[in-house]
Amino acid sequence: MGADPVVLEARADSVRICPRCGQTFDVPERGPGRRPVWCSPRCRRQASAERIAARNSGAAVRVIEVPRAHRPDPDARLPLPSMHTLQRLFLSSDYQCQTLLEDLAHRYTSGAMGEQLRAAVQRFAAAIALQQTLTEDPAYRRARDDVERLREHLRRNVENAEQRDRELARLRREAEKLWSLRARVAELESTLAAAAHPLLQAGQHDQVPLSRQQRRAAQRAAHKTY
Repeated sequence: MGADPVVLEARADSVRICPRCGQTFDVPERGPGRRPVWCSPRCRRQASAERIAARNSGAAVRVIEVPRAHRPDPDARLPLPSMHTLQRLFLSSDYQCQTLLEDLAHRYTSGAMGEQLRAAVQRFAAAIALQQTLTEDPAYRRARDDVERLREHLRRNVENAEQRDRELARLRREAEKLWSLRARVAELESTLAAAAHPLLQAGQHDQVPLSRQQRRAAQRAAHKTY
């Protein structure tokens, strides 16, 4: 595979904006004659009439500049993708893989293959033969099925453990919020008790002592009540 870069063909702009009505319109990339400026013959005729009227009245004519078409740049270059990208794209095509295997088989049988590549092809063929032999063995198939069942069991256990971890984390967060609320309630109760204690003491000191007659009247009223 050579290291020559890939040549990119630049594309010409195929969309224009009418300078009179502002509507976009498609421009053919190739064709004889001048490139169109207006979106329709109507806009072209109206623009021509405006220019004639402006010239007759002595007003300045508005100049419409049409950008040139972008010509392809023959010197435009793009480096090749990395080998990893090329390998991934190649292996994603069954047709290309089949073509590669057929070419390797032909080169192996004809002897047109280096020692390192020949050894790699032999290891590949041995791995394929071993896989086919094991697949035909009933004991291997049973062991493989057991391994698959164990993997599925482990996968479910891992999912359950992750679910329990998430639930435990949620309970911990709720417990932390509960302890924080309890601490806040205790703090508020302490503040309320500290504020109520001076009021109780002030109420006890503000009581007016009763006279002897008032005490006797209160006692008689109490006896009558009972």
